[in-house]
Amino acid sequence: MNKNISNIVNLGDRIFATLECGGRRLASVNGMDFASLDAVKRALLNLAGTYMGMAVITVRNCTRGWRDVTTLATMRRPVSVAAVSTTAPSPRMGAQYLIPWAS
Repeated sequence: MNKNISNIVNLGDRIFATLECGGRRLASVNGMDFASLDAVKRALLNLAGTYMGMAVITVRNCTRGWRDVTTLATMRRPVSVAAVSTTAPSPRMGAQYLIPWAS
């Protein structure tokens, strides 16, 4: 995360921040208990969970009167169901699934 000297966050500053990806708001925070800009961004990423693509993080410090907009490209993919499943995946050949009883 970037360290920007002009955008300082102290405990007690009123912070409003959002994380949007693909035109959808995935997370937002509104509070006064953040010690740094990195802490705000980490809180948003934890709330957003798994997503994939280009995200826009907007942080507004209402106390000091500034706004920071950061883009973040990420591949926070969800855990695949196949990795969790105990059954074997169906056989596959080329671009079509094979159905054993139909061939």
